Amino acid sequence: MIIYIASYPRSGNFWLQNLLGNQFKRLTTNIHEGINRPNMLEQWINVNKRYYDIDVYPLEDNDATKYGKLSSWMVGYKSPAEAQPHKGILPGCLELLNDVEIRNILANDEECYFLKTHFYPYSEYLDGEYVIQIVRNPGACLWSYYNFKRDMMKKQDVDLTSLIQSDSDYGSWSEYHLEWMEAARKLGSRYLSMHYEHLFGRELEYCERLQSFLDLYVASTELRSFDFYHELRPALTREGKAGGWEKNYSKDQLKLLWNTQHDMMTRFGYQEPNYDLGMDEAHN
Repeated sequence: MIIYIASYPRSGNFWLQNLLGNQFKRLTTNIHEGINRPNMLEQWINVNKRYYDIDVYPLEDNDATKYGKLSSWMVGYKSPAEAQPHKGILPGCLELLNDVEIRNILANDEECYFLKTHFYPYSEYLDGEYVIQIVRNPGACLWSYYNFKRDMMKKQDVDLTSLIQSDSDYGSWSEYHLEWMEAARKLGSRYLSMHYEHLFGRELEYCERLQSFLDLYVASTELRSFDFYHELRPALTREGKAGGWEKNYSKDQLKLLWNTQHDMMTRFGYQEPNYDLGMDEAHN
C-alpha cells in the first residue's frame, strides 16, 4: 500500500516523518528530493541510522527484480526493534509516480510505502492508496515557508506579503486545502487529517490514531525532543512552536492573511489573528 504524507510546505511534515521513523520504525521517502548529488544515497543511509536507528541496505537481486522498472529504486531497511525487514523507495521518485502502472504495483504490495508530498491531490486514487495530511495555521506555516525560501532555497527576493496571497509553486494555502478537502471526501476512511498544533505534548496519542488507521504497531514509545532534531537539521526545525507567530507580521499583513484565508482558517478552527501583536511596518 502507499501512504502519502501530504502537507502544504512547512506544515510539520518532517515532524510526522519523525514519529513514523522513531515510533513505528518506518521510513518516509521524500518524492521531491533526488539522489543525483554525490553521496546522496550514503547520506540518506546515515541520516536514517542516526535519526531512527534504522539500517538501510540494497536489496538482493532476486528481491528487487520482481519490481521491474522499480527495481533500481528499491531498498531494504530494518531496525533492532523489529524482526521483520521492510522495503522502501529511494528519494526523488516523483517521475516514477507519474506512471499509473507503478502506482498500482506499490498500492497492491503488502508493504507500506510512506511517500512525502507537497503536491495537490490526484484526481482519482487507487485502491491501496491512503493519505495522512498534516495541517498548520497559515500564519505560522507561511512565516516558516518564507524563511525556508530565503535561507534554504536562497530566494532573497521572496516577499512575505505576496506569499500570504499565493505561492508560485503551490498556490495559496486556502486553494491547496480546498482541493485536498475534495480528495478527502473521495478517499473516505483512507484519509486521516492531523493538526500540527494538536501534536504538541500528544505525540503518543496521535501514534495510537496512526496505529489504528494503518493497522501497524508502535515499536517504541520513547520520544525524541525537538532539540534533538534541531541540532541535526536546524533549517528544517527552526522553532517548533505552535503560537506566537503574529509578531513576525505587520498589522497590515495580519489583516491581509485573515482577509485572504479566513474561510478556510475557520473551517479548520483557526481564529482571527491578534492584530495587537503585529509590527507597525511590513516585513519584506
